[in-house]
Formats: sequence, C-alpha cells, structure tokens
Amino acid sequence: MAICHNGKEGGLVSRRSFLKGGVAVGGAALVGGVLGGCSPQQSGSDAAPLSPVGLPETWDAESDVVIAGFGGAGAAAAWEALNAGATVTILEKQGKAGGSTNICGGLIYMGGGTPTQVAAGFNETTDNYYQYLVAATGPGVSEDHCRVMADESLDLYHWLVDTLGVVFKPGYNPPWPEEENYDAGLSCTGDEFNLDYVGYCEAVPHSHWVEGLTDNLEGTLTGAKNGSGFFAPLQKAVEDLSPEILYKTPAERLIVHPETGRVVGVQAKKDGKPYNIKANKGVVLCTGGFAFNDAMVDQYVPYAAGSFIIGTEGDTGDGIRMGQGAGADTRHMNFAYGQLSHGAWIARDSVVGGPLLFSVLVNKRGVRFIAEDHYAGSYYAQVARNPYYFRDYETCYMVFDQQTYDQMEEISEVGADVIVAQAETIGALAEALQMPAGTLENTIAFYNEYAQKGEDPLWMKRPAYTRPISQPPFYAVAATTLNGLFTYGGLKINTDAQVLSAMDDSPISGLYSAGRNASDILGTGYCGSGASVASCYTFGRIAGRKVAGEEAWA
Repeated sequence: MAICHNGKEGGLVSRRSFLKGGVAVGGAALVGGVLGGCSPQQSGSDAAPLSPVGLPETWDAESDVVIAGFGGAGAAAAWEALNAGATVTILEKQGKAGGSTNICGGLIYMGGGTPTQVAAGFNETTDNYYQYLVAATGPGVSEDHCRVMADESLDLYHWLVDTLGVVFKPGYNPPWPEEENYDAGLSCTGDEFNLDYVGYCEAVPHSHWVEGLTDNLEGTLTGAKNGSGFFAPLQKAVEDLSPEILYKTPAERLIVHPETGRVVGVQAKKDGKPYNIKANKGVVLCTGGFAFNDAMVDQYVPYAAGSFIIGTEGDTGDGIRMGQGAGADTRHMNFAYGQLSHGAWIARDSVVGGPLLFSVLVNKRGVRFIAEDHYAGSYYAQVARNPYYFRDYETCYMVFDQQTYDQMEEISEVGADVIVAQAETIGALAEALQMPAGTLENTIAFYNEYAQKGEDPLWMKRPAYTRPISQPPFYAVAATTLNGLFTYGGLKINTDAQVLSAMDDSPISGLYSAGRNASDILGTGYCGSGASVASCYTFGRIAGRKVAGEEAWA
C-alpha cells in the first residue's frame, strides 16, 4: 500500500498545505543561499505603455544625464557618466539604493581567465567564456551581447577589484559531493559541467562570490554572502562623485521633443507632484524588471503568476512601460527566471548538487523531461519553452529510492516532512501520485536499464549521478514550478545600450537602458547565478559612457 504523507492513505496533500510545509522551506533555502533576497507577494499595477509627455513650460531641474533607478545598472551608469565629466541626476523609486543587486546572493558571473579563476586552477580564454554564454542562455540568445559581455569581463573584474575595492577571497567552492569551501571567492553555481555543453566549451566555473558588507558602507565584513559586497563599494564611489540623488522620486514618463522625437528629459513624481527634469545628453532607464507587476506578469509570463519573487517591490516594470510609450521595441518579455520550488537537491549553500541528483524528475504524467544535474534555473526554462504543456509540469516530482533517502537525511537540511508519497513498488507510488497507469513504471525501467552502466542516453546526466532507482521503499518529493521569479524581458537594446525603435530597429535618440529594464544577453534560459548582475554592470557601464559622450540637444 502506498502512503501519502498527509496522514491519509491515497491522494495527495493539497498544493496550498504543501506550500506551507516542506516546499516552502526548501525553496526559501535555495533562494536565500543561491540567489539572495526576495519578497513574498506581488503588488497590483498596470501593463499598458506609459505615454511620454511634451516639453514643459518650465523645467524644475536639469542635468546632463538622468538615470532612472539606483540599483546595479543605474549605479554603474552613473559612475561612468560622472567620471566622463557629465552631471548626473539619479531618480530612485524606493527609499534606498541597491535594488535587486544589493540583496542578491553575492554572486557575479565573470570569465575569460580572471585572477580568481586562475588562482583556483582554471585557465579560461575569453572565447571559451563566450561560447558557454551563447550555448547556455538558450534559444533566442543575443550572440552580439554575449560577445561584449565576454570581451568586457576581465575589465569588469579589475574595475570591481582594483577600482572599487571589491574582495573575492581565494579558493573554489566545488559542486557536491566534493568538500565544501564556503569562504571561497569562486563557486560552481551554473550549468558549466553539464554534458549538454561538451563540444561547445570547456567546463569552467564562473560565479564569483563576495561577502556582504554592513549598512554603514565602511567595509566591515559580516561573513554573510550577499550583493552588498559588490554594490556598497559602488554606491559609495558614486556618492563620492556628488550626483543629485532623489529618493522616493519615481520616474513616471519620458519627455520627448515634439519636433525631433528625441528623449529630452523625465517627468518624475516628487513629493506627490510632477517634477520635470531636463536631460541635456540623455536618459538611462534602469528601473529593473516587472516581477512585482501583477498585470505585466499575467500578460507576458502567465505561467509564473503567483511565484515567490526574487527582487524588490520596485520591480514593477515602470522603465519598460516608459520606453514602450516612446516607441521602443521589447524582447523576450514572455520569459522569466524561475526554479523548482523544492531545494532538497541542494546539499549546501550556493553549490549545484545534492543527493536528489540521483533521483529522476518527472512531470505529473510520470515522464522524465530533463537531466537532473542541470543548474536549478534550467528546469523552469524547459517548462516555459513549452507553455502548451505547462499543465503537465505545473507540479513535478523527484522520484528516488531508499539509498538516496538515506543520503538526503545525512547531509541535507531537508528532512522527511517534504516526502509527499512513498511505496514499496514504483507502480504503487505512481498510483499514489495519480499518474497514468504504466508511465512512471516505464520511465524508471528505461532509466534503470542504462543506469546500471552509468549511462543516460535520453538526457545525458553525468555518470557520477546516474545509478538505478531500485532499493525500496520508493519516495516522491513534489517540485512545483512556481518559485524564484525574476523577469528576463525588457527594452530591446543594441550593444551600446541604446534603446531601439519598434518601427525600424533604429536607436531612439537620447534613450539608453540596462539591467533587467533591458533585454541583453539572456535568451530563453539562464546560464548561472550572477549572470544578471554581470550584465547589469557591463551594460550599465556602457550606457553611462555612451550617454556622457552625446552632444547636448539644447
């Protein structure tokens, strides 16, 4: 007889009650350890473009460059523009700087042979890093943006370390089951070692890891891993250059010259009233993604509605909608990052791995659909690319045997309370999970036939994690697909971070964007933890340099 762990025989625990239990614990652990801070619920808003306004009768203020958003991308743009001699005004919707960058898990994706990589024994070329980015960010990837990110990576590293004073400790934190090295400045939190990339590139870890700093920005280490380790030094460097920073002053509309079509300023809301700021050289939109905008999520990524969100409440898509109102094109709005809502396969903080790599991951029909040793974000991307079949994947199950259960109890923080079903046979387990007769049995039989030889011809899981599921009793852990949301899509930009017109793909004069406000390297997948931060800094810096070099419009 199968036992479902809701205190009853047969049937499953409800989704609501299960989310209150083991799934929520596992998901929170994964997000906190790998990806950083997040918020529990979305706030309602609108998805419509925000129409620009014409020239005001009088300007309330003016600056060479107006930057909307003081997170990672906005701060990087401000630093470059200020160092180029431009005057800068930063508009920040929230009461403090940092955005998602400041609260992330402290990982930034860099390659091409950084000193931290080399010291850990990884000698990578820029081309190898580029090849991995192209291969791992999925269909629809912008190869041009990947080329720029790879070519700029060593400069980004030295800017962080030599200019801003960011510290990456020596050492390497390898994937499970190798020994943990939590203090290391290089970690395996991507998909580099998966066999899907054999022939494209050599396997080299790219996630550089920092310790967080205290809020006083004095550089006091706390020992925790979070994004303040590479945001706080940048914030201080920007503030030392004396831009005008207006907190709780959200950008709301672009101001467009009625005759030339050039973006010439921003209308913000300051103290509850419209506040018109003239931008002599240009505007940079860096307000983040739209995960906290219910209407935009429903319109563009409905499969992610209700997800646990990674980010801040400022991620409501304002900058995207402002750009759309000015005629900007968008890209990949229907894709978002997410991961299975159970982190039980993570054996320790910020390292891909854990005992449940030995499981098989199946949809609710009992069909396996991906190698279980992929990076956590890969599963969600697989589902998102197949929206018609989403109903089959909305709840997935990791199925495993007693041998794996024993390992999970030994080294994972996730215990028996996350098991939703167990049985003495695979058939009985399938019945408890209400799967079609025979499907899970066939899946496991095919898997076991080859796993005895350490092979996985269907999905090419690595031999180190491929073994038969044969020791009863058998178990299932639920893994819903609603967890860890942040959005990929945004304004379409070129490699100079100029926003492009939806009419003819030409740059919109005076308008730039970076970070999750824009669509840059990301295609329909995510290559590894810290890639978003790296793209924020890379294209934010480019935007700042380019806009500072513009001729003033008047």
